[in-house]
Parts: sequence; C-alpha cells; structure tokens
Amino acid sequence: MITLSDLATVAFTFVFSAFFENALHKASHSKYSGKLYVWHKIHHKDYPAKRLESEHYIDSASWLDNVYARYILTTQGILFFVIPTRPFIIFYVQSTVYALFLEYMHKEFHTKQSSWLKYKWFRRLKKNHLNHHIKHKSNFSFFTPSIDKLCNTYEKDPK
Repeated sequence: MITLSDLATVAFTFVFSAFFENALHKASHSKYSGKLYVWHKIHHKDYPAKRLESEHYIDSASWLDNVYARYILTTQGILFFVIPTRPFIIFYVQSTVYALFLEYMHKEFHTKQSSWLKYKWFRRLKKNHLNHHIKHKSNFSFFTPSIDKLCNTYEKDPK
C-alpha cells in the first residue's frame, strides 16, 4: 500500500535529483572538480558550438569512465546506510530511472534525426541543452529550467 510518506519520498527524490543533476553538471565545468572536469570536457570537444548535433551520438569517453555515474552510485550508497529501507528503495529506483532517462535523452539531444523531435517539449529542452554548448556557463539542467532560473544560470535561446 502506498502511503503519504511514500509520496513525500517520491517528491523529495524528484527535487533532490533535479538539484543534484544541476550541481553535478555545474561542477563538471569547474577545473577544481578534477577528473569530473577532464571527463566532461571530452563531451564538449565531441560537440563544440560549431557541431552541436551528429547523425549518431559521439562519445569519445569510455562508458566505464562515466564520472557522473560514480557520484550517483556513491550518493546512493551513502543513503543506503542513512535512511530506512522503504524510502531508500523508492529513492534508489526513482533516482536510477531519472539518471538513465537523462542519459538517454542527452544522447537524443545531440542526434539530428531524433524520433522525439515531433514533441514540442523535447524541441524546447533540446534547444536549451544545445544552447549550453554555446554558452557553457548556462542551462545546466536538462528537464527543467527552474533550477537554472533559481541559480541565475538560465539562458533563453536568442532565436
């Protein structure tokens, strides 16, 4: 049976995941983040401002080197020891699905003929992300510009 506490966990997990995504992406643009910066810089070299899209997604970095995944798994591992089992299971499943969907959509943002282009919401999110590749200090969030707006890092597409 789903409880009010479960619904609160789902809401918290969504907000946490969105802020975590934004913070991690923002950190990956700082040289002080070390390996995170070096790893993420490869993606911006694969998709510079003059070539934002490709026929097939380019990923020069090995998937085994995915530093985002390491941070996500580490955070999930810490929470395993900190919160009760039921909220942890909800958090773990939801945050994992969020991260996997984020990764999938990110690949679609850089693909010229994505099957998602028929949806207005996708085209808007794609524009926001591609604008991030032009102006690196903006649009760190993928699914909602709200956090970028709160952090004053949202940059609307000038076109």
